[in-house]
Amino acid sequence: MEDEFLSLISESKALNSKVFSLIRMQILSSLSELGQDGATYRELKATLDLSDGALFSNLKSLADMRYLKSEKVRVENKELECFRITPEGLAEWNRAKDWIYRFVIKGGRK
Repeated sequence: MEDEFLSLISESKALNSKVFSLIRMQILSSLSELGQDGATYRELKATLDLSDGALFSNLKSLADMRYLKSEKVRVENKELECFRITPEGLAEWNRAKDWIYRFVIKGGRK
């Protein structure tokens, strides 16, 4: 049991620690579910119930890591920014999600 736990801790070194914030994980999770449709800034803000500052800074960080890409789209005659998860972002999200799942399930056993 202890060996499994130590193995999980060791595996964590392969994860990008910059992804491990609740807001960034919520963003990646939401965008991974939407696929190439992505979401506008306004949609993400409403869905995740975040302040403009928190959402903007975390979207920028994820884009800087190349986990998100953005483009301008026209919706109802307004130009909005649409965000999509990149293949790299999806791979990192899946790695983080799988690791957390195993950590909670295996690490939580008594």
